[in-house]
Amino acid sequence: MTVEDELVALRNEDGMINPRTALQWARDNRESQLAGRIEWDDTKAAEEYRLGQVRRLIAVHVRTEDGNRGTISLLSDRRRDGGYREVETVLSNSEMRAIALREALRELRRFEQRYRHLQELSSIFSAAAAVILPGDTAAAA
Repeated sequence: MTVEDELVALRNEDGMINPRTALQWARDNRESQLAGRIEWDDTKAAEEYRLGQVRRLIAVHVRTEDGNRGTISLLSDRRRDGGYREVETVLSNSEMRAIALREALRELRRFEQRYRHLQELSSIFSAAAAVILPGDTAAAA
């Protein structure tokens, strides 16, 4: 069985997959594919949870003077142990700005994959497809 098979088999009578139920099932079935994808070392899991909390706190509390989010995390930084840059620093540097734009469009494409069945959003997806990245000669695919 795959992780997908295991998760789908855990759907309840309403067709929902409850994360707590899935976690308990993985705990009870340690040889499963799902259990193999979960961090069971409490020390490591607690540290990752705390890092997630700090990431959310940075996103929520570090703001610009006008109240907008003041930081951005670039994928290239996350690959080197992470960190958050000031948005203005990223926007004022053409290379970092291009990286941020590519990441934003990738995230938007993932959003589109998730919600493409909602016709009300089609104009947003069309507009995003027309964005031309710096250095590209054609619209983003």
